Amino acid sequence: MPGNALKQAAILLVSILLQHAVQGKYVESEKGPDEYCVYSYSASQETMMSGSQSKLEMESKIEVTLESVGEYNEQSASKYCFQVKDTSVYVEDETDSLNEASAAASHLLSESFCFIQSNEGKILSVQYSPTESREVVNIKKGIAAAFQANFKKTEVEVEQDIQSKHYSHYSYETIAPDHVIMHRTVDSESVITYASSELNDKPIAIQRVEDIEYNKGKLIKSAGTTSVNANGPVQTEGVSHFEGEDDVMAENNPDTYDATFTSDGLSASGKYSLTLQRCVQKSKNVRRSSTHQLTMSDTSLAHQFNKEERDYIEMGRLRDSLPSVKKSLIGLHRNTTDTFTSDMVKKLLVLESVHGPLPGYQPAVFDVMDYLRSLTMSTREEDIEMRVLLYSLLAAEGSLKSQETLVQAISATKDRKERNSLAVQLAFVQNVHPNVLSEIENIIKSGNDSTDPLILSYGALASSATPELQHRIVEFLKSQMDQQDDHSKLIHLIHSLGNTESSTIDREIIQLLGHDNPSIRLAAVYALRYRVSSGDVQYALSLALRGNPDPDFVEMVLRALNAGAESQHLSEIEPIDDSLFEAVLQQARNNTDLLAKLSYYVKMLGPKAPYKWMVSLVDNHHKRDTNWNENNALYNLVSDLNTRTSDLSNYPTNKAYVWSKSLGVSSIGLNLAFGAFAGFGGSANPLSYKLFARGIAQGYAFGYTKTAFEALISSVNAPGVNSIQNRLYVSIVGKVLVDYSKEIPTCRSWSYPLYKSPTYDLLKFTYSIPIYVGTIDFGVTISANLGIAATLTACINNCIQAKGAIVPTITVTATGSATGTLALVVRGGADLTGTFQYNATPDLTGGYVLFKGPFKFCINLTHGWPNNALSLYAYYQTRKWNLSWGDKNKWDAASKDWSLPSWGPATLWSSCDPTTLKCQPIGKKQH
Repeated sequence: MPGNALKQAAILLVSILLQHAVQGKYVESEKGPDEYCVYSYSASQETMMSGSQSKLEMESKIEVTLESVGEYNEQSASKYCFQVKDTSVYVEDETDSLNEASAAASHLLSESFCFIQSNEGKILSVQYSPTESREVVNIKKGIAAAFQANFKKTEVEVEQDIQSKHYSHYSYETIAPDHVIMHRTVDSESVITYASSELNDKPIAIQRVEDIEYNKGKLIKSAGTTSVNANGPVQTEGVSHFEGEDDVMAENNPDTYDATFTSDGLSASGKYSLTLQRCVQKSKNVRRSSTHQLTMSDTSLAHQFNKEERDYIEMGRLRDSLPSVKKSLIGLHRNTTDTFTSDMVKKLLVLESVHGPLPGYQPAVFDVMDYLRSLTMSTREEDIEMRVLLYSLLAAEGSLKSQETLVQAISATKDRKERNSLAVQLAFVQNVHPNVLSEIENIIKSGNDSTDPLILSYGALASSATPELQHRIVEFLKSQMDQQDDHSKLIHLIHSLGNTESSTIDREIIQLLGHDNPSIRLAAVYALRYRVSSGDVQYALSLALRGNPDPDFVEMVLRALNAGAESQHLSEIEPIDDSLFEAVLQQARNNTDLLAKLSYYVKMLGPKAPYKWMVSLVDNHHKRDTNWNENNALYNLVSDLNTRTSDLSNYPTNKAYVWSKSLGVSSIGLNLAFGAFAGFGGSANPLSYKLFARGIAQGYAFGYTKTAFEALISSVNAPGVNSIQNRLYVSIVGKVLVDYSKEIPTCRSWSYPLYKSPTYDLLKFTYSIPIYVGTIDFGVTISANLGIAATLTACINNCIQAKGAIVPTITVTATGSATGTLALVVRGGADLTGTFQYNATPDLTGGYVLFKGPFKFCINLTHGWPNNALSLYAYYQTRKWNLSWGDKNKWDAASKDWSLPSWGPATLWSSCDPTTLKCQPIGKKQH
């Protein structure tokens, strides 16, 4: 890129944020009311690059005053001033490290900012202190732009703000004569100029959607989202501003400039919400009368109020965070795996089911019901998945209407998968209504296709029902069991009765332990999993085990024991009777899987497990042996099986010894192991060898292990590896006494740099786009350099070998970057760097194979792409009190390095085949 173009691109990067004093004259005719209104303001932006994203968020309290009414350039207008207070800045989950940044943001944004708004709703001009930085002004202009509206109610209006001059497309929703919600959209086709400049092409895909609610001339809420995707060459000049700044902009920026650039794969999105909380008389110190009016920055005060008031605060936050319940559901329909949004909607539904909706809102459950009705008849897979998600929301909301909807849907749906999902969601309903129980009971009595999954859910409803309804559920299931001859239906009823967790089911279930159908016996055992603490249940299981040696029955008893223990807190678990333990052990003694399940139960008991049980679980399988590659768990303490097996093939001339012993029982004890190996490579690799010895003592208790002692000594010259590795290690109870490791190369290399060129930039550009309270900066750099070196390598490893070469290397580096700067004090970004090398190497190689001679040499010319890599580095920075940027903090989860496939070396010309030297190729390293 020519120097002038580079200069222009640099100017563009900085000047996209330039904002200056206003043009035009405002004449005041009347003072405003003696009050100010408090708004909660939140904004966020995300930068996406190659699958990685950086997310920044800001929350503030905005105090707005109507200073006066008058005229601006002969248009009726009003002057508003606001202050930004109590700013908090967040970077994903790193909020604790940003206290200093939040304080700096509050300080930088504290000065008053004014804007002139016409009676038709358009922002005509802004006023601010000349000492304000350009970045601060840009953020405040974004807040002022949230007030921009169109009271003329035209469908299309030309508007201008900090991003562009454009056609805004409006639609209107009239709540009352003076209460209207305006829906405004702007896209790439609507833009006249980006950054106050004519575009020859429109490679920036932009989409903005905003909702602005005014009631009696007062802004109630303004919220919107913007997405920007840069996907081609951009040519632009100048900066963005409001209408009243045109002339001043020209005066303060006499230079003209343009830049052209390409940035495929880079995108950004932003979101804001400005919501009225309350209006306060200036002359009075009014105490907050309702905690649902608290702003985001006041949430630390919420602990002073009761739970109901805190719930109102949370409902307000959720309403602010969601664009609307209906739009959130539309988004979830596109992506049903968006658990973040679904969890927010679910939480709002739960809170509204307790307290009712906030004033001015219809219940969120109405939107869910409406959306569900719109999908009722669809058989498309994506619509079925959305219906299942909506069922989970209704189950969480739990009102009578939601419960009835779930039951009716089970009867109506023909899709088995959907019916099962519905039944699962119904089981999570809290405080089931008696009318709903009646509907379920009628369906169960009918015996239609929806009966089986509904039976299981019916029993689960008892766990959260009132004692009266729990008794009703248990008695209904018992009566159905008495009337049921179908074994399949009977098994479902047994499981459902177990799901009630009731203490009144023992007699009926115990009677089934001796049933002649094995499946019914197994179902009865598992239905008692929550009742295994009962003495009667344990006695019945003991008798059943002694008369039933079936491994499946024993396994089901163990599953019931483990499930019952897992459902309790450790302090509440009590061991079963000795008679039941002995009965289980007797049947499981010769079955490794069953013994493992019994050991797991004993492990869950922890210190409550009787010592004699642990003695009974003695494991006698460990034994002494000297077979180096035997598959023995204790031998793996010396060296893993794969390594021991490869030792025998790599070093065919060898001697080995291995020994192990276990002291104690299967749950607690000490494992001892020792092994030694000496081997040589034989005629194929006469200089390779391995000398190795290791001893270890490892204690174990209830699944936990601890190494008490370890000693290791080894010396290895592996086949095909140009080094000898020596190791000595000793530790006692985790304390390392000796840890010595040394690698002795069997090759020596010398390299002499002959030439290295400067790095030349082949392409470089940057540009910025403002998004609400910050900017997204994009950049691409491609550079290259040339290096030439002479190398000489000599090795002794099964042969004496030497290699000399002249290596010219061209390195090309391409870097794409995306950086988001938010609220002046936080910026996050991602750098994607690719490095590619090409070399062409003439070399002379000579070698002498030990014991096999004679000396040979070859001349070769090779080329290839040896080192190619791709690196993604994501980071964020915060501004310090002195307003300088702090160090880059790496986001490990979003950063990654890739080794790209290499190619070569490929032979361009050779005097002979180097492999005839029978030497290991020089340069191979230890793996």
